[in-house]
Amino acid sequence: MAELTPTKKKTIMTMYSFGQKTADIAAEIGCHPSTVRRNHKKLLENPDPYAKPHRPGRPRKLDERSLRHTQIMVDSSKARDGADILAQLPEDVGASTVRRNLAEIGLHGRVRWKKPFLKPEH
Repeated sequence: MAELTPTKKKTIMTMYSFGQKTADIAAEIGCHPSTVRRNHKKLLENPDPYAKPHRPGRPRKLDERSLRHTQIMVDSSKARDGADILAQLPEDVGASTVRRNLAEIGLHGRVRWKKPFLKPEH
């Protein structure tokens, strides 16, 4: 299935409005007439040539509300690290999911380097 550029989609709408035939529009754009018909039908539903269709996928385990809740827990010191958050979440999520979602909201887990104790005579 050929994906047309927004410019070509706009050309389809313009030529259809002037009463051009599908075969003439296809020859002008350089695609198959069924591509012109399919794109014209989509443009009648949504006239924005830049609109992208919704792509289905697996739903997220942690929704936006859960992410806000985890950020509040970290900010208020109710949770110290990902393990504390993992224990408080009601969903069945893995540790890597919690780490990835914390990184998405800007909370990157780091281990602090140990610094040697320096005495006054050093």
